[in-house]
Amino acid sequence: MAKKTPSTIAAAEMLPADVLKQAKELLTAAERKFFDSSFGSALAKATHEQVQAATKQARILRNKWRDLHQSQTRSAKRTGKTGGGKVNARTQEKHDLFAGAVERLEKRLGDFKRFVTEAVSASKAAAKPAARKATAAQSARKASPAKAAKKPVKKMVPQTAPTISKKARSAGALAELAQSPATQAVRLDRAKQRSAVTAAKSGRLKIEGLGARRIGHAAALGRRTQARRDTRPR
Repeated sequence: MAKKTPSTIAAAEMLPADVLKQAKELLTAAERKFFDSSFGSALAKATHEQVQAATKQARILRNKWRDLHQSQTRSAKRTGKTGGGKVNARTQEKHDLFAGAVERLEKRLGDFKRFVTEAVSASKAAAKPAARKATAAQSARKASPAKAAKKPVKKMVPQTAPTISKKARSAGALAELAQSPATQAVRLDRAKQRSAVTAAKSGRLKIEGLGARRIGHAAALGRRTQARRDTRPR
């Protein structure tokens, strides 16, 4: 089934034959031309702006014949003449023709509005999936750094040796020293230890020449003492 468009809908609305015959008998050439543009293919091909202009003109003509019919009716009642009834009836028929034209033109404007609204809605509906995908991708990009920041970082912490206090280290060193054979030998023979110290000191003095300096000082002292004795008066 073919989809209906504003053009096909307007073209399908044809007027009954009796209405067309009535319009041909009552309307002038200019009025008939305008009336024919309110239905069929002429209305289907008209643009939105043309339909708006035609609707405005059709309302003016409808109101014109409506006001004239009311005026003729009041005049006939005042004068009591019966001959004007036929003229008044023709005026009423013209009014009805243009009232029908206004209805068709207004309906055509409604078709334009409805189809524009549907087109906009369809465009928005087609754009929603793409917008959702773009939003999801953007959210994923924004969430990735946050997840990476929240993820705990495992660091390799080197295992450190247990901390030993200075006092414990000193006690351990003394214990090892006490257990060594050399330490035990020194503690058991203090006499040998003193002899070793003395020998070491003597060796150091010899190396440094302290012994020679001491001998020199003693000789000089003896010479000074002898000189003082020689200078004394007898």
